[in-house]
Amino acid sequence: MNTLIVSLSATLGSEVFAGRGNPVAILFDVICNKDTGKITYFIVCPHGQEKEAVPNEYYGIHHSYFYFDDDDEILTFNAKLGNDEHSFYMDLPSHYDEMDVKDLTSFNRFLNTNDTTAGHRSDNE
Repeated sequence: MNTLIVSLSATLGSEVFAGRGNPVAILFDVICNKDTGKITYFIVCPHGQEKEAVPNEYYGIHHSYFYFDDDDEILTFNAKLGNDEHSFYMDLPSHYDEMDVKDLTSFNRFLNTNDTTAGHRSDNE
């Protein structure tokens, strides 16, 4: 880790990458614990919906599923990083009460159907 300090406000609205560098979402919000101030969840919306006045899909994902690329400070999602205990969100601020914020399982489902990363193919039958 060369850069230990990152400005999250500078990353709001930036692309979130997955797979082999494919942009899949936009960082919409950062949710912090009200008592400790520690980052808890990232709220992301699917790539392309950020241009809409109100995106219709949001995903609340625990911060442990993300990392910053050291060189470019690119936020990257990796489903293998996080702990299964954090696969769902507990509470969100009250302004999210009227929004349908989906969880990690839904985000993984979204990635499986919309990510353009080609997976490994094996024809060994």
